[in-house]
Amino acid sequence: MHPDSKPLTDAQRQKLCKMLHHALVDLRMLGYAKNSEQASDLADAFHNLPNELWQKDFSLSFFRDAFIAPYQKKYTGQVIRNYIAMVDEIIAMKD
Repeated sequence: MHPDSKPLTDAQRQKLCKMLHHALVDLRMLGYAKNSEQASDLADAFHNLPNELWQKDFSLSFFRDAFIAPYQKKYTGQVIRNYIAMVDEIIAMKD
């Protein structure tokens, strides 16, 4: 378990769902551009989120550091959105 693991608030879940929506739109755009490797990596970064955001021991910092940050680092200058900043905003939300 990670030090910040805890159940998410409804507001945090709503923000994560909005972020997932953006990721799905970005996947579509990457598909149109025939960037299959990047699309696959983006899908890999987000594929566990729908199940994990309901867990009692969800860690936003682990999600950011283990899944989102490697994607953004690999595609520096090519990402459509700054997902790290989005997660940081969610982390900063008050309980």
